[in-house]
Amino acid sequence: MLAAHFVRDCPHILEIGGHIRPVTGFLTHHPLSVTSVDPKTPAFEAEELNGQPCRVRHIDKKFQQVDYDYEPGSYGLVLLGYSLKPFGQREPLGQLLFSLIDNARRVVIEYPPALDRAMSQVPEIVTRPGLVQICQFELVLDDTAISGSPWAARRFHVLEGVR
Repeated sequence: MLAAHFVRDCPHILEIGGHIRPVTGFLTHHPLSVTSVDPKTPAFEAEELNGQPCRVRHIDKKFQQVDYDYEPGSYGLVLLGYSLKPFGQREPLGQLLFSLIDNARRVVIEYPPALDRAMSQVPEIVTRPGLVQICQFELVLDDTAISGSPWAARRFHVLEGVR
């Protein structure tokens, strides 16, 4: 819900890492398109969201396997539960991801600080030139499934592209 709130003014939403619960169901505005890419996301397509025309695609692939054609500044990029891994010889932090980050209107990233992979990659994302951090906060999830584990602590950043 938090991520959906911060991308509510974006005409297109791109989520990388939607897992089994993409941001799509939490969006309350009327974007033109929503794309969620994650190998664990069930494939889905629709032409409507919240009773309005919208191209909705949930793609069950690694983000490195998908072609993107967004106009710079036209989309919000959502990275929840950030935990990107290499895909073959293609590293998660590379030209493709940096291009998506650099051209987004807004970037929302959430991750567990206890995850070494996230902690080694996120600083390179949040310090990208051309992005300004507009919000950062810490969350502690009091969910019995993870309470008391290192995964209960989460960090949330909202970045905005400077144009």
